[in-house]
Amino acid sequence: MTEQKSNNQQQLYYAGIAAVVVVVLLALWLLFSKEETPEPLKLLPPELSEPVQPTAPATPVTTEPESAQAPAEPEPEPVPEPEPVTAPEPPLPTLDQSDAEVKQRLLALNWRTGLAGLFVTEEMLRNFVVQTDNIAQGQLAVGHPLLQPLEQKFALSDGAPMQLDQQHFARYEPYIQLLESVSAAQLVPLFNRYEPLLQQAYAELGYPDQLFKKTLLTAIDMLLATPDVSYPLQLERPAVMYVFADPAIEQLPPAQKQMIRLGPDNQQRVKAVLREYKQALQP
Repeated sequence: MTEQKSNNQQQLYYAGIAAVVVVVLLALWLLFSKEETPEPLKLLPPELSEPVQPTAPATPVTTEPESAQAPAEPEPEPVPEPEPVTAPEPPLPTLDQSDAEVKQRLLALNWRTGLAGLFVTEEMLRNFVVQTDNIAQGQLAVGHPLLQPLEQKFALSDGAPMQLDQQHFARYEPYIQLLESVSAAQLVPLFNRYEPLLQQAYAELGYPDQLFKKTLLTAIDMLLATPDVSYPLQLERPAVMYVFADPAIEQLPPAQKQMIRLGPDNQQRVKAVLREYKQALQP
């Protein structure tokens, strides 16, 4: 009984941030989405002023025929533009050694002050792939966190109604602010670089012939398909875990139930970001 309770508590520990983890997974995908290298600036030569013909000394007017006059000065040759110089990319790290580089590039983005510390910076690519694969199937992966756990655990005060309402939704605010602080446009630099490693991690899960990007889009669609519900939501506690009293909600895939636990406003904010990411990922 004690072991079962411990396992349930561990699931609750991670489930509290599962939906937000998914969102950051998507943020990380855009961190790894197709590189759009800006066209290097070209060094333009200084503007050439019109050539000034040298002033010839005054000579008396003669009646020499035109054919005897000096030939016209030739036009100057155009100055060629210098070739743009681009720095070569460093060698791609191995999957096992990728955390240091991924962490450096991830944390270099303009995240909201004080929130970048929410990222878990170990096994980043593998955890990203595992979470995405599970969410595409409507499930939640335990033990592969991408974010630090919620500081405030879910709890109901003594005598409070057994329901999910506004007081429980504020716990997710830092995570959603983290996601919203960097736009999809800012998160589109590195997929071409890390795609081989993501595919390698996906093959390790048993999908050697499937594209990881397709699975990611399936995960996004799974979350976007979360139905809208009316709050507050009644809860039951038949054992250690709270469940939804409405069987139609309780029978939803776990990933969608986590979206519902965010609350109506947070869920709409997350869906807006998901749509932005989906648009950026599609060809």
